[in-house]
Amino acid sequence: MRYLLIVLAVVTIFTVFTTVFAASASKNEVRLLPKWIWILVCLLVPGVGGILYLSLGRPKPSAPGAGFGSGGRTRTVAPDDDPEFLRRLRERLSADDGQDESTANGSKDHQHDKDANDEQSPNDGQGPNG
Repeated sequence: MRYLLIVLAVVTIFTVFTTVFAASASKNEVRLLPKWIWILVCLLVPGVGGILYLSLGRPKPSAPGAGFGSGGRTRTVAPDDDPEFLRRLRERLSADDGQDESTANGSKDHQHDKDANDEQSPNDGQGPNG
């Protein structure tokens, strides 16, 4: 009885997986039968329908040597591998460096003026009780 429950759970999970996989495929890329028929086959013939869809109906990979599930989709590139992203980042950083230098020079001048005003204080370095 326990093995029957395990087999039933595995077949149910596989049926749900293949049905969702068939439903998410592009209708122009599904092979042999229309997409809606593959969905019905996966649902109405559990296990066997999924195996048939995976072996005969699922979309072929667009590029030779492409892996499972990559049929016709664009490849996501990590930001550190994307030359366009790196170029924009470099431009943004160089623009920020230019702003930081002008801000830093302005704050140094302001600090210098503040130090000069402190030297001319009426207490001449004496405390408040003077």
